[in-house]
Amino acid sequence: MSSIQLASALISGVVNGALYSLLGLAIVLIFRTTAVANFAQGDIGMLGAFVLIMFIVPLGLPLWGAWIVTVCLSGIFGGLIYLCLLKPRPIAGHLNLTIRTLGLSTLAYAVALYVWGEGEPYRVPSLFPRLTTELMGFSISYDQIGTVAVALVLSIILLAFFRFTQIGLAMRAVAINPDIARLQGVNVNRIVLVVWIVAAGIGAAVGLLIAPISFLETALMRPYLLKAFTAAIMGGLYSFPGVLLGGVILGITESLAAMWLSVQLREAFVFLVLLLVLLLRPAGIFGHIIRTRV
Repeated sequence: MSSIQLASALISGVVNGALYSLLGLAIVLIFRTTAVANFAQGDIGMLGAFVLIMFIVPLGLPLWGAWIVTVCLSGIFGGLIYLCLLKPRPIAGHLNLTIRTLGLSTLAYAVALYVWGEGEPYRVPSLFPRLTTELMGFSISYDQIGTVAVALVLSIILLAFFRFTQIGLAMRAVAINPDIARLQGVNVNRIVLVVWIVAAGIGAAVGLLIAPISFLETALMRPYLLKAFTAAIMGGLYSFPGVLLGGVILGITESLAAMWLSVQLREAFVFLVLLLVLLLRPAGIFGHIIRTRV
């Protein structure tokens, strides 16, 4: 194995890990505030990519403007998901709400396949030039640099938003204990609505980053959703820094396994790492076990 092959694998791992981390942030954000595992998160990003190329790009907007409009529309869609699908009869329980998102994922995939399946795969324009540059003697594409940069900037903005803004503080309060937050005057329903809007926007941003790298198809986000859940579990489902670290570890592990072992074995190796992490750290890398007296 040459140093060039190793560097290429590490770069690919970091790029994929950044995407896993960003999508995992959206999953953790919803799970922390609502205890719902959102299985529709990936398909929201897929639909965002189709909206971009089918409806927004033909309007003639600059590509960066089209991306912003798409992310905003996806956020509105996320808010509608909460208002129409999850808010009615919330007393049904967290498992019931999670199954609703699984049904929504199946529905969104089926509708996208029916509407756009015949013409797939589609080419999606990239925000970044399709060129390469030399970095420390290794070749790296602008798509890879841009993907990592956007994921890093969005992660920093989100972490700062949660830590330093009033809405972010309210989100953290709801995540810790919604009943106490409600007693302190926090409008829990409004905060949860904001959470779904933000998470859907993040999902669309991830979809728009992935689609130019690989051709757009209806199943585009499904492998990434599974890896995002894995990253979230590895890092700790209640830890934002944990999911960021878990995503990068997962991406690098996946790339090295494909290079050292086999492309066919990389999935098995990735989940072997997950099992080892959960054996050594059952609550994840940054998680902690909550013990209660009975």
